[in-house]
Amino acid sequence: MVSITGTPYGLLLSGIFIDLITLMIAGFSRLFGFSFGKKYEDKAEFEVSVIIPAYNEESNIKKVIESAFNQTIPPKKVIVIDDNSTDKTYEVCEGLQEKYKGLIVFKQKKNKGKAYNITYALNNYSLSEITLVLDADTFMSNTYIQEIIKPFVNNRVVMTTGVTTLVKPNNFSGKIIFYGSDFQYRFFCFRKQAQSYRNALSVLCGDSAAYRTSFLKKMGGFPQGTETEDMDLTWIALEKKYRVVFQKKAYAKSIDASTFKGHWNQINRWYRGYFQNFYRHGKDLLKAKPLLFTTIIPSYFDSFLYAITFLLAPIFLFIYPTFAIWFYIADLTFTLAAIIYLDAREIRHLPQIYIIKFLWSVIWFNAALKTIKDILKGKTYWGGGWDRSSFHKKKNA
Repeated sequence: MVSITGTPYGLLLSGIFIDLITLMIAGFSRLFGFSFGKKYEDKAEFEVSVIIPAYNEESNIKKVIESAFNQTIPPKKVIVIDDNSTDKTYEVCEGLQEKYKGLIVFKQKKNKGKAYNITYALNNYSLSEITLVLDADTFMSNTYIQEIIKPFVNNRVVMTTGVTTLVKPNNFSGKIIFYGSDFQYRFFCFRKQAQSYRNALSVLCGDSAAYRTSFLKKMGGFPQGTETEDMDLTWIALEKKYRVVFQKKAYAKSIDASTFKGHWNQINRWYRGYFQNFYRHGKDLLKAKPLLFTTIIPSYFDSFLYAITFLLAPIFLFIYPTFAIWFYIADLTFTLAAIIYLDAREIRHLPQIYIIKFLWSVIWFNAALKTIKDILKGKTYWGGGWDRSSFHKKKNA
């Protein structure tokens, strides 16, 4: 969440600290021949169906479909569910059906949202043993399916997720967002590896995740009560004692918001979904104790302490200057250490990283207050359709 670079106090409760210890234990166990942190290197043989929910993606959908079919292990079929787009998404898909015989295209008569459309495809089409859900702005590497299906050799694995990095936009604000948030996402993938070892993954990458189809059918499809159905389903799986696995060799690229308004809306939705899921799952989370006590609670602890300190530190400079200075030093040290670990060349983008850190801290509080307000008003359902109107910079007419 917000404090991806840690917080200088409460270290033993910090999610960062827990993840680092997990990775150290996993490394030492492999060094001495133990099985902690199992690698899935065996060749997996599963048929795969791909579902692509799409809304107003005429500029991306062709390349996305091509990436789905251009795999070392091609899918048996690719199903595009056009959610009543107002552009030419449906027509572009229709034009590709002659080239790709396994391509199925359907257009909804009313906009319903991602979760509804995935469930629609699940209930109306014959799917393979593994179902991969691919966002209509996400492009898979040609070995993605080959890598993402490997953990399914374990019958307890019902969901897998890979590494998604960002496509760099061309506009000025988009580049600031890209350099700042791409660092956040890549560091979160580092943490996902640790969470995967504990079977305590906070959320899979819903833009390109794979699912055991029988599990999806057993669950009745995707839950539709929150703004982050991928997180909702992840927590349900862990509460039912299934395994959710992160595969670091499965790579995809996604188009992120290229405007600050679009980025705000996107991150705000993710954070709101986090709070919504915590409220809706409630005591059921006790059924997934590794998730609750080693991922969720430490994440809330980190995010609250970091966000409030980060935002109030300028004021603390006048009231408690020693504390504020040490906070800035500690935060900069953690941030630089994370940058150097991931890619030392990215130090030149430190200003953009701090812009996004500030923005995400503000959004975290905004999302928390908005969700609390909703709950106090009696709201318990947050599902709905798509709104990508602010996602990208509008082109000049």
